[in-house]
Amino acid sequence: EKGPIANAMASKVLTTTGLQRVVRAPAERRQARRCESRWLIRTHAESGSGNGNGGNSKRGKTAEEERSDDEEKSEQGWSEWLAKEWPKYSEDVTTVAIALAASLAFRTFIAEPRYIPSLSMFPTFDIGDRLICEKISYRFKKAPSIGDIIIFHPVEELQKAGYGASEVFIKRVIARAGDTVEVKRGRVYINGSPVEETFVAEAPKYSMPPVVVPENNVFVMGDNRNNSYDSHLWGPLPEELIIGRAVFQYWPPNHLGAIPARARVFAAQEAPALVNTSEEGGNA
Repeated sequence: EKGPIANAMASKVLTTTGLQRVVRAPAERRQARRCESRWLIRTHAESGSGNGNGGNSKRGKTAEEERSDDEEKSEQGWSEWLAKEWPKYSEDVTTVAIALAASLAFRTFIAEPRYIPSLSMFPTFDIGDRLICEKISYRFKKAPSIGDIIIFHPVEELQKAGYGASEVFIKRVIARAGDTVEVKRGRVYINGSPVEETFVAEAPKYSMPPVVVPENNVFVMGDNRNNSYDSHLWGPLPEELIIGRAVFQYWPPNHLGAIPARARVFAAQEAPALVNTSEEGGNA
């Protein structure tokens, strides 16, 4: 049990401690507020403009906005360059454009170059030979002439066999609408008469029954009779598929020149089969 003196001293100590706490509390609160203020200022400076300058609160541009600005500057730069440089090159560009348009029109409506990819027209043409094919004459006359060498798109039978509709074939016209074509005994017969063909590689080694060429069709064959996929296999050619006519050969140089036409020449009529007169007389 404590005495009066001890109690008085304890009271004094408690009073002093409480006073210290009372005095210290406002100072701690002021220090905390100063720390919080400094933190807010630093946070605002870092997030204000996005560039860390702490004094600019303007919002930074997004990546999409920057890309849009770059595109706009690029368009402006191109427009300025075109306005500055176009007068220098306008004449050349116009000349090239006109030349390309003229070339395209010439190829589409007048003539076009072609090369020979196979031996179907040998010996008239060899692989790699190059020709000029004109497209005007068939626009003004009804049908190709006998002996013309023509280029054409494949018929339906050829497309079924795997050839594309835009591919191009080259053959010689040997018969027109109304003619009857037949192949027998190594010769081609037109309307019952054999045809003299000095330009073919060799006589045909196959036979073909008589075929009547229908209206608006022609019958075409390759000069290399035994190595040609032509009308004797897939029938007459509709005239609507004809592109043009080969008229000039420009490669190789030693064959440079116009392509000659081959008019139809009939061979001499074959002699009738001989009759054994001795046997005939004996039977008589």
